[in-house]
Amino acid sequence: MGISIARGAGTQRWLLVVPIALLIAWSIGGLLGSKDLEATRAAVILSLLVLTSLVLFWTVSRTDPDPTRLFVLLLVSFALKLGAMAYRFYGGILADAFAYNAAGQAIAEQLARGQWPAEVGLFGTPFLRLAAGLAYYVTGVTFPGISMLWTWFGLLGLLLFYLAFRTAFPQGHRRLYMALILLFPSMLLWTSSLGKDALMVMFLGMGALGAARLTSRIEGIGVTWLLVGLAGMLMIRPHLAAVFSVAFGASMLIRPIRAGMMTPVVRLVGLVVVVGLAAAVVSTASGYVGLDSLGSQEILGFIEEYQEQSGRGGSAFEQVDPRTPAGAALAIPTVLFRPFPFEAHNLNARIASLEGLALLALMVFRWRSVAAALGAAPRRSYLLLIVVYALLFIFFFSAIANFGIIARQRAQLFPFIFMLMCYLGPRGSQAGGPAGQA
Repeated sequence: MGISIARGAGTQRWLLVVPIALLIAWSIGGLLGSKDLEATRAAVILSLLVLTSLVLFWTVSRTDPDPTRLFVLLLVSFALKLGAMAYRFYGGILADAFAYNAAGQAIAEQLARGQWPAEVGLFGTPFLRLAAGLAYYVTGVTFPGISMLWTWFGLLGLLLFYLAFRTAFPQGHRRLYMALILLFPSMLLWTSSLGKDALMVMFLGMGALGAARLTSRIEGIGVTWLLVGLAGMLMIRPHLAAVFSVAFGASMLIRPIRAGMMTPVVRLVGLVVVVGLAAAVVSTASGYVGLDSLGSQEILGFIEEYQEQSGRGGSAFEQVDPRTPAGAALAIPTVLFRPFPFEAHNLNARIASLEGLALLALMVFRWRSVAAALGAAPRRSYLLLIVVYALLFIFFFSAIANFGIIARQRAQLFPFIFMLMCYLGPRGSQAGGPAGQA
């Protein structure tokens, strides 16, 4: 009977995959039929990504308690992300993608001549230019193709966040988190283009998975995921690497250690290592954003300058001041839910406002899970990591006075907010039914 059930599940999985595979095959065929060299290169990249995805998704889903659902949702998410990428192309919301594309072409040409680019860097925008140049050096210039590659990197990040949630909260609401992380509009849209967001979500997912594995025991693979994730964050958005490292350091302070009489020694050594790592990351990040130190005056001055810089354009608004008690309270709904419908004045803003309302409604519906997670945070290290990261993220990004920037940046916050909404306590009774599958 077990064999027949497994065969039925496998058959059902492939029946659901066929329409998606046909759609992707049709897209690849159309691109290959084009006489445009960039389109042909894009078709080759898409073909390789599809084959890689089928193998990766199949392998990962086999170890999941709900393999068919995960496999199908991963393919659906991939197809939707490709659609989101096309929407960004034709909707004119590519942000800095054109600049990265031009810089990447120039760097690839220099590399093809055997010259290492003189003006490259390993942090922030220069790193993205270098990454685009290296990609073009390997694949040849193809703006649609590199956008597909970055879109796939973003999908990999979403998968890593799901694995992190499953690892940290084995009794959590897996099905809900799976749907939110793979299908939520912001997660699909803002991680589907050449730019920083797709790579940041991928490296944040690595860091989240590494931290999740380290909450149960110290192991090499967990340390590797964490360090690679932190290194990637540091190269793209050092200030967020600092936020994540501080949150991880705080979580390690309450991590239970069972080492007998050696427990105090192990905890002290671990504390020194974690504090040293966090200090190194924070120091690098502070230098990147132009701060001589991380004193209160320097941080507040940075926030004031960022408020002035971001408060321009059609999506600008009068931002809250997170340095005051009232402003700190308003910062949470500002970063999570705004713009509200009456603040939206164009199509993209209206879509963002509807998404914010949907998130607010779901959070109200899942309030017991959120409350249970917040209540357990002082005792559970991974929950403390989530809360500290979320609060620091909201504090710094509430200084942004532009709805467009906020809507794009919070794709790096939502995966952690979803974890609070999908948390189930030890008895798995908070607003969602049976643990793991409600």
